[in-house]
Amino acid sequence: MLAKHFTQQNFYQRIINTMFATLLVLAVVYCIILLSLVFSVIERKQNLLAVKDLSSQVSALEARYSNEVANINDSVLAEHNFTRIENTTFAVRKDPIASFSLLYTH
Repeated sequence: MLAKHFTQQNFYQRIINTMFATLLVLAVVYCIILLSLVFSVIERKQNLLAVKDLSSQVSALEARYSNEVANINDSVLAEHNFTRIENTTFAVRKDPIASFSLLYTH
């Protein structure tokens, strides 16, 4: 009778310990997932800021390039020893991948 009572009490103790261990493991997994989500949100915000910054830099470079192209005339070309070639055709890229909006028309 004593052995049966001891075994039953030991079994209940093992069940309780297993439940606490499972709860602890689930809490650790929850914390890891929560931290992962927080870091993902922070990284996404940083990436959005970087995209905005790069977009403004690209816009500034496009404007600068447009100004440089507008400043090219025959006297500047003659200064740099360029000569005009008559009856020439140039290939211009007009597909959606080319995003330089100042030069290309859609």
